[in-house]
Amino acid sequence: MADEDDAYQTAKRRVEARIGFLIHLAVYVVINVVFLPVVGWDWLWVTVFWGLGLAFQAVATFGGTSRAATGWKDRAIAKEMTRHEGGPPPTQPMPPAAPPAA
Repeated sequence: MADEDDAYQTAKRRVEARIGFLIHLAVYVVINVVFLPVVGWDWLWVTVFWGLGLAFQAVATFGGTSRAATGWKDRAIAKEMTRHEGGPPPTQPMPPAAPPAA
């Protein structure tokens, strides 16, 4: 039952993130279609930097589902939970040090 609730909450967050991105994209397009012809090249820097932010949001919304990203995210969450609980952070064995060069 708890797994179903977690799966539902995860799916709900993903759908809400996609909806948020699409709203942001629509506002970006409408504002820039209006302001670029009216203001001209002075508005271009806003379009470029806002577009960069929109691109980062797109990557976060649609590109964060790869297996590597999900694995890193799960490890980071587990580490943060351990830190928050006050226990020692999980340790991974360190590779042996190379002998000093002679």
